[in-house]
Amino acid sequence: MLALSRTLVPYRYILANPLPKLFSTTITRQLKQVPDTAWPVDYPAGFPNQLETDNVVLRGTDEVRFGRKHIGLVVVPQHLSDALAKYIEPANSRSIRHDYLRLVDAQRSRSQITPRVRLKPHVIEYGPGESFAYTAAFAPGAYGVIFNVLTELHNRLPEFSPKSILDFGNGPGSVLWAAQDIWDIRRYVGIDSSESMIACAESILDLADRRPESVEFLRYLAPEQPNTRADLVVSAFALSELPSDAARQTTVETLWNNTKDTLVLIDHGTPNSARVISQARDFLINLASQDNASTNSLPSEIHTVAPFPNELKDPSNDTPAWIHFSQRVQRPMFTMRTKHSKANNEMVHYSYIIMRRGPRPANVQANNEQCSDEHRLAKEAFYWPRIIMPPIKRKGHVVADMCTVEGKLERWTFTKTHDKQAYRDARKASWGDLFPHEPKSVSLRTYFSAPEPITPEQAKQMNRKQRRSLTT
Repeated sequence: MLALSRTLVPYRYILANPLPKLFSTTITRQLKQVPDTAWPVDYPAGFPNQLETDNVVLRGTDEVRFGRKHIGLVVVPQHLSDALAKYIEPANSRSIRHDYLRLVDAQRSRSQITPRVRLKPHVIEYGPGESFAYTAAFAPGAYGVIFNVLTELHNRLPEFSPKSILDFGNGPGSVLWAAQDIWDIRRYVGIDSSESMIACAESILDLADRRPESVEFLRYLAPEQPNTRADLVVSAFALSELPSDAARQTTVETLWNNTKDTLVLIDHGTPNSARVISQARDFLINLASQDNASTNSLPSEIHTVAPFPNELKDPSNDTPAWIHFSQRVQRPMFTMRTKHSKANNEMVHYSYIIMRRGPRPANVQANNEQCSDEHRLAKEAFYWPRIIMPPIKRKGHVVADMCTVEGKLERWTFTKTHDKQAYRDARKASWGDLFPHEPKSVSLRTYFSAPEPITPEQAKQMNRKQRRSLTT
């Protein structure tokens, strides 16, 4: 009994987590006179209160904290959750569930992930029923992903504070919700081909009572349309629904011509959607190199803010893998009912790019510039590699797959014996973080190499199951 009462446990923890009745009375009686702190330590006479060593290991560095992208859980704000619930309330729950399943089938048909039943790729037109279903099932997850990406943009570019936003494929207005939680947005232009989705976004704005000074919704975005340029242009989960690659290129070019400063493209985390985002990035880089954007009196140069630390080709092209990330989002009660799920959170996978006008900032370390810590970290972060898969954490070492400045996908190993600070930061690192430390060893990521072609002789020696796996 005495040993249990000497543990380093604060008093409030005992009250919040009561122990069995046999121990609770004695422990509570002995803890009544103890303050809400850990037990004091009585050092012997002449013993220093603080040990000093030559190799002090700092608990995290400014660089690692600046490059952290991971957000444990995104919670939908209460005012927004109440507005969504009020908007969905008049709809029939069975109809919402039926339309939700149709939307899921449409997304799976375009994802290149082979389901048990093969589906012909198709896109659903959003009417009133589909708008209710999308808002109930997918709007919270879209908000969480967009909030993660815009938060990273805000941290990476602290001087960037957009006042106007152009939202292509606005849906129920997820981009505006997330942007208002970060910046002071005064002008918002939403583009959506569905009249029902536009009505949905306007209704939620009225219910949430957080309407910017100027709000405008349009059914289409013409190449030479006036009064549509904005500081920040965002397209979230819309490019993969366009019918062809030619339509996507035209849309991306139009969005870039309407971008004053930064363009953000977000889509699902499936192989097809990641390919769409990668192709859009390559198209923008080629467009800037050809100097086709000089007609709008804006800088034609372009650089990638995230997730790639370069303007080179996507290293995952022509490989079985694709670069994507994930974000855990809280599910409101109406989302749980729509998806018939008991879990109050979900993991949403996504792919994205952040492109900005102008050349890539110069490396501060290479030029030996003198500037503030925040400005220095913001410039150095453009040359840090990014963790593109969850790190593998083992005893004494951590293995992480990195996308480097040289445009390669490498596997880096951090060991405790090589660098204690790098090892400690690697154990705390997460999927998607920028990581500035140097590894102990580097090897090429074999999984990202393109598969070798199979000869007809090798195919004859395979059984039916192996040949079938090649076609799927």
